[in-house]
Amino acid sequence: MFLRKWYKILAMNTKVIIGIIVATAIVLVGAVVLLGNSTPGSSKAVLGKTAGAKIEAPETNFDFKDIPYPGGNAIHEFKVKNTGDKELVIANLATSCMCTKVYLQTESGKGPEFGMKGHTASSDWTGAIAPGKEGQVVAVYDPTAPGPQGVGPISRIVSFETNDPGRPYMEFTFSGNVVK
Repeated sequence: MFLRKWYKILAMNTKVIIGIIVATAIVLVGAVVLLGNSTPGSSKAVLGKTAGAKIEAPETNFDFKDIPYPGGNAIHEFKVKNTGDKELVIANLATSCMCTKVYLQTESGKGPEFGMKGHTASSDWTGAIAPGKEGQVVAVYDPTAPGPQGVGPISRIVSFETNDPGRPYMEFTFSGNVVK
């Protein structure tokens, strides 16, 4: 009698335990399938080198001087020109701080805004500048992002990759002095 009761309890608990194991396995497999492709950096654009694509940037540093706090965003357009005879591709735009956004503006329009590496979603987005045409890498600095204690000198970087074999990676820097 005692063994029968024990066997029934064990049989019921075994079914419950097996059910929990199966449900857990289903949830884990589903999570791996759904989240498997969203690893940070997994959708980064991969650029090959294109002979004939050539980027020219007359200015790589800019000083805003005084930036009022609060006073709205400080915006600067770094001009870029494709002086080559093949399409120039720009991708993987990023900033050095969460207080800064960057985007590419071309004759086909404004690209998406990107922020600090590791703090915004990776993207396989690419922008293109035709031979002989110009675009702007636009840096947008928000002086209120660091809060009221963020007054004083600042220096930030925006970076991106290109298919220009001579300049596969570029950085533009800007500086200023946040004042109340």
